[in-house]
Amino acid sequence: MPENGEVRYGEAVKDNMEAVVMTAPETLEIKQVSVPEPLVGEVLVKVECTTICGTDIEIIKGTHIPRWPPQLPAILGHEWAGRIVAMGAHTEGFGFEMGDHVAGTSHAGCGTCRMCHIGRYNLCYNYGKTITGHRQYGHVSQGSYSEYVTNNLRALHKMPKDMSFEYGSAVDPAACGLWTAKRAGINAGDTVIVLGSGPIGVFAYESARALGAGRIIVVGGGKRLEIIGEQGAETVSYREGKVVEQIKEMTNGMMGNVVLETAGQKESFQWAIDCAGKGSRVALTGIPEEIPDIAWKRVVLEEMDIFGVRANPNCGDEVIGLIRGGQIRIDPYITHRFPLKQYQEAHDIFVARQDGALLVNLTPGA
Repeated sequence: MPENGEVRYGEAVKDNMEAVVMTAPETLEIKQVSVPEPLVGEVLVKVECTTICGTDIEIIKGTHIPRWPPQLPAILGHEWAGRIVAMGAHTEGFGFEMGDHVAGTSHAGCGTCRMCHIGRYNLCYNYGKTITGHRQYGHVSQGSYSEYVTNNLRALHKMPKDMSFEYGSAVDPAACGLWTAKRAGINAGDTVIVLGSGPIGVFAYESARALGAGRIIVVGGGKRLEIIGEQGAETVSYREGKVVEQIKEMTNGMMGNVVLETAGQKESFQWAIDCAGKGSRVALTGIPEEIPDIAWKRVVLEEMDIFGVRANPNCGDEVIGLIRGGQIRIDPYITHRFPLKQYQEAHDIFVARQDGALLVNLTPGA
């Protein structure tokens, strides 16, 4: 057993590593930085695959400064998978071993506040207070756009060794889709409307399938919508207009039992209520810059339930099981692959949605 403060290494680790560093809004540089050392309760993971998230793009724009990141320079990224190569003090007995393949999710709560105690660590009362042990990787803590990342065991999910690292890198966004679907309480046979055909919309669709939805109608646009349509979704293009009217016709006026909003646009927030039927459940994941006028009278008189959604608490292990069992598919949505050093090209393709860019994967050190 290592003594307190001792770090065990399972293989040789370099002193410095390749990383994408945000030095200012809209400014990214490939740099050599020091490899971090795992603290108490943490492990060091060699990142084998990391994926671009839409939230990363907003952080890079500077939209969330000084909350995300609290200071610059910063290393972003929170969708990743890799191998444990070093273990910090007090990491024994939790089921993780040297060499394990793991997928990361972004939140590690403090573990002691009321929200953490009831399993809602994504709402940790000590958010951002690193001295308490709280972490949100790629937001207020170092992220995965690097060769190595340290992670608290609370934010790690063990993968079967026959699962690809690309699948593992999709665990975080897939878990966001699953949490969106779970928050809305999908019942067997429900008609589900998914607003948005980006990565979270894709996995909201896959999760609704896994939870037994009867019909799933996805509202989106372009090549992304084509990709999800090829996987069995009924589709509506917002570019053709009259989204609510199209949904009304497709459902014979009954609208959706469940609406999952994943686009974060003013129009999609409006549609979230307008496409919802009586007694429906509406889950909102996006945060539009402008909130539309909502038909609150309908919300009240038709007893709609509205749920906010933040991240993916307690869903990582569930997603790994669903991926392994084939209920959540990954391959159709991997559209691009790059070495990490080509991050700027990958970023630009993701932002432009070139060729329907959905899961844009990066390999550090390649």
